[in-house]
Amino acid sequence: MTPQRIVLQSVSAEAFTNPRTRTLLSHTGSTTSLLEHILDEHVNVHAMDVSQAAVGRVCPEAASPLDLPTGAPVLVRRTTLGTTHHQVSRNLVLAALGRLPWADTLLRSCTTPLGRHLPQPHRRHPLGHGLDSWTPGRAAVARWYLIIDSDTAQPALFIRETFNPDLFDPATTCPPSHARP
Repeated sequence: MTPQRIVLQSVSAEAFTNPRTRTLLSHTGSTTSLLEHILDEHVNVHAMDVSQAAVGRVCPEAASPLDLPTGAPVLVRRTTLGTTHHQVSRNLVLAALGRLPWADTLLRSCTTPLGRHLPQPHRRHPLGHGLDSWTPGRAAVARWYLIIDSDTAQPALFIRETFNPDLFDPATTCPPSHARP
């Protein structure tokens, strides 16, 4: 029997049973800094892929927050964050191609986590959190948000982070069928 793929589902942070998971989901600052604090280890970035595609093909739920039609080109960066012992998260970052030069440059450079190189000041706009798929049939905690450019007030980056369920327990107080899509 093939495990069923878990579809991205919104779940409130309060519904997660593990306090560490709730802390991760409710945090509004740098994810990398928080992970290093929680795990008490340095977190490194590993580039998996940088490419271009239509936003609707890669991540349809990012089109509206990025204020783009579904066929608009985006720069796509896929990375993992890890420590010496664990893969900590899998990350998808999208930027409207050519909208903000700093965003294009930042996504093409995959040698360090984004948070350390974002323009200061910037604003994070939470979009949601819940469950995603870590592997087929295995749920993982996820959160997604926008980085807003302070100079132009435009959405600069759409970020979805999915966290290793061995490190951040995805158990909730409600069954998955009650989660909001």
